[in-house]
Amino acid sequence: MTVVVVESPAKAKTINSYLGGDYTVLASYGHVRDLVEKDGSVDPENGFEMKWEVNPASQKHLRAIA
Repeated sequence: MTVVVVESPAKAKTINSYLGGDYTVLASYGHVRDLVEKDGSVDPENGFEMKWEVNPASQKHLRAIA
């Protein structure tokens, strides 16, 4: 089985109708992670490494995807 993740539930339904039964198309319902909301979320001294956190509103959708 191949899993495809798209942003919108409507897009997931449409794409799933084209791909058929060998695919599972899931919706993330938007962004699932954000940069942390404080200084230091982007570290220019370390190749502009970014510090991410999971958006709390996305937990349910991430569990369904995982």
